[in-house]
Amino acid sequence: MSAHSLTHYHAPNTRSSAIQWLFEELGSPPHDCKVLNLAKGDHKTPWYMAINPMGKVPAVVHGDTVITEAAAIALYLADLFPEAGLAPKIGDPRRGTYLRWIVFNQAAVEPAVTDLALKREPGSPAMMSYGTYDATIDALAGALATGPYILGETFSAADVIVGSGVRWMLMFKLLPERHEFTSYAERLAERPALQRALDKDKALAATLAG
Repeated sequence: MSAHSLTHYHAPNTRSSAIQWLFEELGSPPHDCKVLNLAKGDHKTPWYMAINPMGKVPAVVHGDTVITEAAAIALYLADLFPEAGLAPKIGDPRRGTYLRWIVFNQAAVEPAVTDLALKREPGSPAMMSYGTYDATIDALAGALATGPYILGETFSAADVIVGSGVRWMLMFKLLPERHEFTSYAERLAERPALQRALDKDKALAATLAG
């Protein structure tokens, strides 16, 4: 790792939990985890808004570099720690597939599911980043159909980002309980790194609740 300091601004049980999981998959490299209490508005304080003007978590600061957005952070950290093997190298044919589904998760899956959850009438498929909900879900299922992971037998940071979303969407009934999704979620739940991350978040949430 670069000698620059690495800090993860985190709140339990948020999108930042995917990055907590990623750090575990990376072998817990040296970093500071600064926990924000959302109930007390830590994420809207001037000092944090200077880091992320959106006032959201996660954010990672590496030296003088600020990275926000869970997908961007996952891409950055997986490349920063290549020894963990969570990102295909440039030139590896799998790199395109890896990038494709991380971006698809943010650009298509999240908007489609958000519109569904909020019961918003989507616009014309030609105007929407995701086309239609059904087409988006079918495409996601296809990416998971040959498994066990997005890159076949190789687990990657793409599974942290996509898998975090799949687990959350199944929990809130925003994905159909198709075998592609449920079996994928079950495989991820068995990963020791995810179990450690969930335990840490549970302890952090209890501490914040006081």
